[in-house]
Amino acid sequence: MNTKYGATNSNDSTEIEDQETLDNEIVLSVPCKRRRCLPWRMNQNLIYGLGHIYNDLCAAMWFSYMMLFFQAVMEMRAVISGAMLLLGQVVDALATPVVGILADKYSTKKIWHLTGSALVTFTFPLLFIRCWGCSSNSTAEYLTWWIPFYYAFLIIFFQIGWAIVQISHLAIIPSITESLQVRSELTSIRYMASVISSLAVYFITWIVLRATNYSTFIGPSDDYKFRDVSLIITVMGVISYIVFHVFFNLNPLKEEKPKANGHVIESGENEPLKMTAKSKIMHFLQMPLLYQTSLLYVFSRLYWALSLVYVPLFLEERLSVNPSEGSELVASVPLVLYISSLVFSFLLKSNINKIGHQVAYFIGSSLSLVSCFWIALAISPDAHVAQIYLVATLIGAGSSITLVSSLCVTADLIGPHSHQGALIYSIVTFADKLVTGIAVVAIENYKCDDTLDCPQYYRGVLTYACGGSAVLGILSLSITTLGSKKKTPT
Repeated sequence: MNTKYGATNSNDSTEIEDQETLDNEIVLSVPCKRRRCLPWRMNQNLIYGLGHIYNDLCAAMWFSYMMLFFQAVMEMRAVISGAMLLLGQVVDALATPVVGILADKYSTKKIWHLTGSALVTFTFPLLFIRCWGCSSNSTAEYLTWWIPFYYAFLIIFFQIGWAIVQISHLAIIPSITESLQVRSELTSIRYMASVISSLAVYFITWIVLRATNYSTFIGPSDDYKFRDVSLIITVMGVISYIVFHVFFNLNPLKEEKPKANGHVIESGENEPLKMTAKSKIMHFLQMPLLYQTSLLYVFSRLYWALSLVYVPLFLEERLSVNPSEGSELVASVPLVLYISSLVFSFLLKSNINKIGHQVAYFIGSSLSLVSCFWIALAISPDAHVAQIYLVATLIGAGSSITLVSSLCVTADLIGPHSHQGALIYSIVTFADKLVTGIAVVAIENYKCDDTLDCPQYYRGVLTYACGGSAVLGILSLSITTLGSKKKTPT
């Protein structure tokens, strides 16, 4: 079931006919004849997917290996490393609405995207390189305050740049087409690019761990491995956003000038209409459906983020019992997880409009919940490693379906109001940054100082924290479904 939000009315047959026309067309950068437009459209859609690859590469490293790097390599306390992640999420959350407002008001989305990409380029690689002044000769007192301060400084600017890229890239979708079908297609392509990027991170990490000096556990001597991975993906990310800016042509939808009695109203004659346009923001902010939609995105992202953060830590925890499995397990299992995400996002790309965005979200949340039950009931320290790969497959499937469908619901909510797309996306994505950071700090705060006191702590995190996210997503879906049945005023 596809529900049309924003300025759409499911009971208006004229609007349905108009929408069917839009579903067969796409407004992109250059006009072209109908028969010659399809290859250009496909090329532009694929090039659009390149615009967020660097962010996706960084996100995979940030969520999957940042905590492992800080705790195992830099030897931070668990609660301090959790605080580092919280700082990044808070900065990202605070930057998101500011970027949303400014990106809609000033300059173009591509200029904002380029600015954010530059910030990410200059800060991200340093996050996985041993900090300057952190030599073995440094005193413990010096390192206690210098390491958190150094990485906190980098995290602040990295997350600001990351937020700029995320919001500006999302806001491009409603700027280039009003077709709900094409918006869903672009969202799916964007997610598929994200999955491929994450696959690249895990594959590169697996190769680096296998090709360099083999170790059973990750330790301080493995810092150069994280450095090499971060530099490789930085080169890949820079190439991807350069190609995006060179070849992607953004031509924002042109709004028709208002008419009165068949005549175009010139500047200065349409003050009431200007007031109406200004009130559009308040119109969205007063819509309960906006906040209901935000909850869908929040809990889908929370499940995804907690899975990325704690699957490697769970695997490292497991290696203490089964050291023969080798440290490359922290790369191979996430690799399988993202292969599953890629497959299901590809299947979702052509079928999501048939089954409906909300139905797809329910299916994804159900798969996510099954994976948590499996971990709780069957994934003991002695369980065969094949079960872990199967659970990773379910996690990848559930996260891909819920993320894509929640973003599609958001694009439906925006409707034709593309000039406020960045603001709406910033509102929807604001809460998930804070919720994820707070959740990680809370989880790390309750972790035992001695691992012998809670040898399966991270198994419990994947069971209860991730499972709770899936349950809350289903509850939010039920509220959103009820809210979407009420007629939304235009």
